[in-house]
Amino acid sequence: MENHIGKTDGYIRKQPRDARPAPAAAADGAAQRAPSSASGPDWRRAEGDSLNLLLANRLLSALPAEEFSHLFPHLEPVSLAAGEVLYKLDEEMRYAYFPETAVVSHLYILSEGGMTEADMVGREGLTGLSAVFNVPPPSYVSEVALSGSALRARVEVLRQEFARGGAFQQVLLKYAAARIALLSRRAVCNGNHRVEERLCTWLLMMYDRAGDAPLALTHERISRHLGTRRAGVTGAATMLRDRGVIDYTRGHIRIADRAALEATACECYPAVRESANIAR
Repeated sequence: MENHIGKTDGYIRKQPRDARPAPAAAADGAAQRAPSSASGPDWRRAEGDSLNLLLANRLLSALPAEEFSHLFPHLEPVSLAAGEVLYKLDEEMRYAYFPETAVVSHLYILSEGGMTEADMVGREGLTGLSAVFNVPPPSYVSEVALSGSALRARVEVLRQEFARGGAFQQVLLKYAAARIALLSRRAVCNGNHRVEERLCTWLLMMYDRAGDAPLALTHERISRHLGTRRAGVTGAATMLRDRGVIDYTRGHIRIADRAALEATACECYPAVRESANIAR
């Protein structure tokens, strides 16, 4: 029997059920494997010591080697596609995801059918935090905003590790506090700042989490996340492009002048930027 562990460009990578899944390395995506003769806690601790330093996800890389060695056998590399829904409304969360290059958005759906993004999660954190804390799921949809790689683990495994009371628990509590502050800041931002300012802040947040590659985003998708009309996003993006701040073509957006983008962003960006650095 084989177990699907992720999809990439139309093919499915497979791994025997009794094999240990190897997390993707941050540098080139290649997983390191232990010699076949190695086994037991010492092997896990030694391999955890090298692997967690290579991981792109900052929560995992912030863990001491011994703590990471407890999670390592349970981490499963997956590829997430843009638009993929990880959690539906009020649905039980079976897995938590540690994004590496993917970015996940938490979207609140309004009664008239519109939606607004309340939060985004990239390589600085994880999704499924409420399930790990064993509290009722929040009333939002978790959707992949940018395709990319992630590591996932079963929620019950993370609950057990959290209950141990070690470094993993401290890292998650610190991250949860940062998430609450981010939610509060973005609520104020959405109600008080112009579309152009919010767009700049949002693009910077995306780049902070996804890296420097062009963002595969359409104006329609951005408008859904900002909770505004597509025409407003198109007008703001056109102004930024005409000023040489960004460049976009065929559904891809690239930052041409980051300093100018930060100068145009609203006052919230310096505060929300810290949420991406919480595990450092």
